[in-house]
Amino acid sequence: MHRQYNSAERGDIYEKIKFNFYQYVWIFIVSCYIGYAFETLWRLIKNGTIESRKSLVLGHLSVAYGMGAMGAVLSTLVLIRLQTARLWKIFLIAFVTGTATEYICFLGQEICFGTVAWDYSNLPLNINGRVCLLYSLFWGVLGVFWVKVMIPFMYKRFKSINIPAEKVIIWAFVGFFAFDCALSASAAVRMNKRDNGEPPSHSCRVVIRHCD
Repeated sequence: MHRQYNSAERGDIYEKIKFNFYQYVWIFIVSCYIGYAFETLWRLIKNGTIESRKSLVLGHLSVAYGMGAMGAVLSTLVLIRLQTARLWKIFLIAFVTGTATEYICFLGQEICFGTVAWDYSNLPLNINGRVCLLYSLFWGVLGVFWVKVMIPFMYKRFKSINIPAEKVIIWAFVGFFAFDCALSASAAVRMNKRDNGEPPSHSCRVVIRHCD
C-alpha cells in the first residue's frame, strides 16, 4: 500500500530535490535531443517527410527545448521553495516560460541572422508569427508533465547512477557546444551575405559556406 503524504510532508520531500551544475547540463543535453527527436517525428507525421530540426551545424540539438527545460527546472525550484506547486501554477509558469523562451529564440535568430526557424502566422491568436496560443498551451501541459513526472524521475536517477569521468564529459560538451554555437552563427551570417551576393572574403568563409 502506498503511503499518503500530507502537504507538509510533500513540501519536505520536494525541498530535497536539488540539482548541481553538472546535472543541469545533463538535463539540457537530454532535453535538446528529445526536442530534436520530437520535432523531427512531428514533421514526419505532419508533412510525410523527414526534416532535420537541429538548431546547430554539428550537434543534433534543439536548443529551444533545452532552454525551455532549464527554465522549467528553475521555475520548478521556485515552486518547490514556496511548497505550493499546484497544477495550475505549474501550468501557468510553464506556459509563460515556454512562450517567452520561444519568442526570445525567434527574435534572437531573426535579429542576429536574419532567418526564422518557424512561423505561426497561419495559426490563430499568434504574436507576430513568433508564438501562438496553441503552442503556449502545449508548453503548459509539457511543464506539468515535466514537474510532476520527469523531475522526480531524474532526481532519483541522478542519485542512483554514478557516471565515470562526468566532469570531463560535461566540460568537453560545454567546449564543443560553445564551438558549435560559434560555427553555426558564422554559417548563418555567411548564408545571409551569400544570399545578398557577397562573395567569401577569405578561405575560412569558403569552409563556412559548406556549413550553411
